[in-house]
Amino acid sequence: MKKIFILLFVSVLLSLQIYAQAYKIEVKINGVNNQDIIFGHHKATNNGLIPDDTVRTNNRGYAVFEGDEPLREGMYFIFLPSKTYFDFIVGEDQKFVIENDTVDLLKNMVARGSVENEVFAAYHQFLIDKNIEITDLNTRYQAETDVDKKAELEAQINDISKQFEDYYTSIVSDYPNLFFTTFLKATKEVKIPPTITDRGAQFNYYRNHYFDNFDVGDPRLLYTPIYENKIETYLDRLVAPDPDSMIAALDFIIDASRSDSILFQHNLVFLFNKYARSQLMIAENMYVHLADIYIQDAYWGTDSFKVELFNKIQRKKNCLIGNTAKNLHMFVVPKDSISIDALLPPLQDMKEKGLEIERDQTRTFEDKVPELSQLIAEYTAYFNQDVNLLDVEAKYTIIWFMSPDCSHCIHETPLLYKKFVDELKAFDVVVWCVFLEANTDNWAKFSNAFTKWYEFINTHDMYDDKWFNVFNPFEKHRFNYDISSSPVLFLLDADKKILAKKIGYEQAADIIKNLEQ
Repeated sequence: MKKIFILLFVSVLLSLQIYAQAYKIEVKINGVNNQDIIFGHHKATNNGLIPDDTVRTNNRGYAVFEGDEPLREGMYFIFLPSKTYFDFIVGEDQKFVIENDTVDLLKNMVARGSVENEVFAAYHQFLIDKNIEITDLNTRYQAETDVDKKAELEAQINDISKQFEDYYTSIVSDYPNLFFTTFLKATKEVKIPPTITDRGAQFNYYRNHYFDNFDVGDPRLLYTPIYENKIETYLDRLVAPDPDSMIAALDFIIDASRSDSILFQHNLVFLFNKYARSQLMIAENMYVHLADIYIQDAYWGTDSFKVELFNKIQRKKNCLIGNTAKNLHMFVVPKDSISIDALLPPLQDMKEKGLEIERDQTRTFEDKVPELSQLIAEYTAYFNQDVNLLDVEAKYTIIWFMSPDCSHCIHETPLLYKKFVDELKAFDVVVWCVFLEANTDNWAKFSNAFTKWYEFINTHDMYDDKWFNVFNPFEKHRFNYDISSSPVLFLLDADKKILAKKIGYEQAADIIKNLEQ
């Protein structure tokens, strides 16, 4: 009985030891004795080399990397003091030996105890040998002038290409369960059937089958150098550049990632940052969409960041490409200099009245605000025409937000006016030149800016029947159109949907002309 108990105890102890040592990778590298080597993994890109551990080799170049938790499957590397490295695969079997020699790290890698890495090393060697052959054949082919010999060399090149294909097929067939096989398939380009000859049909086939060999939701592929490039190629080259198509593509990627928390975090952050930095007009649509997902599902995000992000995207949601523009209720400045000049004396009197209120030292600022606001309301009453943006009847509407205190606005606005009169008006375009000053708690600044604006309009004679100089200090246009600087241009279609925004007037003109072709 005692003997049986001892055997059981030893068996349990051994099993605990096996469980505790989840991975053990022994490394022996000739030429790297008594030096530190780094063990790490690839992450998403060619530059994504992430160190995991550092161990010093002994005097025979031997070192061991081991740990109690299993490694995530993927492509790993050993980085040497010479600043060179070589790759290997970590699959389900995580106890094996890698041997190498600094004379030729690619050619001399040998794996023992890991079918995964034996296949990986053999494939690498095959590629090295065949690439040498095909390079030599290509060089000879380019130099050859004899037609028959050239045809013979071409046949040899084609034969090597077939050997590549046959070797790939044999690995996929013989080792279907290896991660290396999954990785190898993921690098395989889509093969378009020869029966499809139309260019458009070829493109559609390629796009529709782009992910046949690449599982976006396989977290192991994240730990390789190819993941992000595959995703970016799809988004940047294959998806139609409109908000609905792009958002559908993003949802496909994000939803496929949700089965693995690390993959989900990586893809959401990667895509969120991609469109936050992008200069594409429609990028903001994707950024806002991803921000909504981030606020709701990013378990790693802090509450303070999420609140800040929420507040930021509320402004952007109001004016996304493809959305109907928020209505603007505006007062119209008269369309001739005589009428404006007639307005100046009473408005000057009101300016003095406002300054008198501001200079009053017997009251607090808070006490003055209602009276100043009322004064501004009276100011707007001098303008007997008001308009609503959504009531404008035109094929295209340009909203041009500007300030007379902005040097860039002062330079660009007359150029826009000339472009409008000379070219754009013929395409049934209406322009709203919106005066941005809305500082209703500073009467002096408000009224001074207005005077500059009137003078600016008069100086440049901006009085066309389809050009409206408009303002409303009580409108929330800065919030509704996400304006933090000026000038800012929005281009709307006949239904007041936003076609383009935050572009130059020349770009707006080009868009209109292209649509009218």
